[in-house]
Amino acid sequence: MEKERFVGIIRKRLGLNDKEFQEIENNPKFQRLFENALKASRYRLVAEVVESKGCHSRHVVGQKIFFDSSGNLLTRESPDRICAFLMPNLTVLINAFFENLMNGRDPNEIMFNRTGCFDVG
Repeated sequence: MEKERFVGIIRKRLGLNDKEFQEIENNPKFQRLFENALKASRYRLVAEVVESKGCHSRHVVGQKIFFDSSGNLLTRESPDRICAFLMPNLTVLINAFFENLMNGRDPNEIMFNRTGCFDVG
């Protein structure tokens, strides 16, 4: 997919008028985002449970939760039940992943890539 088509898809998804979108399109920060977003769309973030004890949502070791490169939960690929108390901490990692992608860096270079659940039982 070419960049112009991709930008058009983003514009439509955001539902912005010409003036609103022009402000975004002229911003150097967003120009960089548009340059990298197409490459980034090949990635998914996979959060894997590495330890679980007494989890009411029954998350188990090895279970994986999938997100697309924009941070959207991929519900068809993820467990039926995902604990809400896991999400706030996971959001920090998703932001770091997204930041690396949108700046053209390897998303796997996040140094602190583990988190935990707020609900410690």
